[in-house]
Amino acid sequence: MTNKDECIILLDNFGEEQLSSVATMLKSMMDMSDLALEEARDEAFCQKLYQGYLDDPDPEKDDAMSLEDFAESLGISVS
Repeated sequence: MTNKDECIILLDNFGEEQLSSVATMLKSMMDMSDLALEEARDEAFCQKLYQGYLDDPDPEKDDAMSLEDFAESLGISVS
C-alpha cells in the first residue's frame, strides 16, 4: 500500500467538518514546505556569493574603507 492509498483510507474515516480542518492543515504544510525550499535556495545563493568572494584573487578585496571614505568615493556627503 502506498502512502497515498493509506492517506485516502484515513480521509474516508473523517467527517465533512473534520475534512475542512484537515484540508486547512495540509494547505499550511504545503505553504511551509514551499517557504523552506525558498529559504534553502536563498541560503545556497548567498553561500555561493560568499565562496566566490573568498576565492577572488583580487588583493584589494580585503582593504577596509571607512563609511565616510566610501560615501566620498560616491560623491555623497555624510556630515
